[in-house]
Amino acid sequence: MAVEKKAFDDWMKHFACDDPYWKVPARYMDPSRLERFFNKLDKFEENYPKWVDDLYSSLPTYYCMLCVSRTATAEELKRAYERKKKHSFYPPELIERAYDALSTPNKRATYDKVLNLFLKITQASTAVEKREMIEHHDESIELEKEHASWEYVKENRRGWLLLFYHGAPTFYEVLGVASDAVIEDLEPKAGTEIDIKSDNGLKEKIRDILKNPQLRFEYDLMLDFVDVMSDDEVLEELEEKRAGWVGKDEFYLLLLEHYDSLWRYGQIMVNHREWENYTGEKTFYDVLNLDTAEIPVDKREAESFIRSAYKELERTPEVNLAYSVLKNSRLMADYDWLLKNEQWTSKMHELDIDNFDESQVRAIREGFLCV
Repeated sequence: MAVEKKAFDDWMKHFACDDPYWKVPARYMDPSRLERFFNKLDKFEENYPKWVDDLYSSLPTYYCMLCVSRTATAEELKRAYERKKKHSFYPPELIERAYDALSTPNKRATYDKVLNLFLKITQASTAVEKREMIEHHDESIELEKEHASWEYVKENRRGWLLLFYHGAPTFYEVLGVASDAVIEDLEPKAGTEIDIKSDNGLKEKIRDILKNPQLRFEYDLMLDFVDVMSDDEVLEELEEKRAGWVGKDEFYLLLLEHYDSLWRYGQIMVNHREWENYTGEKTFYDVLNLDTAEIPVDKREAESFIRSAYKELERTPEVNLAYSVLKNSRLMADYDWLLKNEQWTSKMHELDIDNFDESQVRAIREGFLCV
């Protein structure tokens, strides 16, 4: 399986699931024969009215909403909850309610009883009612899958979105082919001479993307979503900007190749502006008198090594700042990335999309090759 396909599938596994615990019985049973189940459900409804209401609304089960199994541990449930809080079609209060219902063994057992009672009494529903319930339930799951797909593209293909919303030609327009073009149509026509001076690699980069089935699926998905979500006025404005991209192939390629780095740089600078003074001749490693080559690879050993160095120094604000960054593996990873990429990413950050020198872009692209 291609790396891109696996990454997408792994994301969807956590954010959009089927609902194995929700199954409306095909069999019909007279309501009078189910009276005791109705009565039991009514009693549960007194204490858990929203649980029952969610089931009557044909929403997926709470297990499905959080993408967890009935045997999920407290830690697995917590992780699922944190993920879904960030990326879900379902309202926040619904995700909160699902987590609360499954968060303790007693509540989870109670929820299972409510769910089982509900599925039993659906036997009293007519065929039409059952069909409507199933359609409504399946529609919610499909909407969540669509939302999860879009969230994946937003999180992982930021450069594509940036180019689109700045009016750049689509990949298909750059190649001069239709959006339904087969792979053979993406290749240069036989006998076509390539102008080496004008061929900066943009078309080849785009061909590589579109020849990858998963990446093409994601790109087409992005185009479909932005088309649906953008009103006609916005789409017309973007169309007018197309002409401004003539002659900017190298800049287009720079964003396509390195926008993720630009985004990460921006995030780090927003959250850690004070790091900016420690990316040149003086680094946090210098402040703590650390030789990076001597820091152990093992996380715990590295933390102990850095702590020992810190204890030998006077606790100045600068020393405290350096230690607060390097003792935290996540912050340390961001800082190390910044040290490695700051020179060219900061220059990229300074570029004006409407007014830049082509030689600047070329220098930045060549700089990234040396990183």
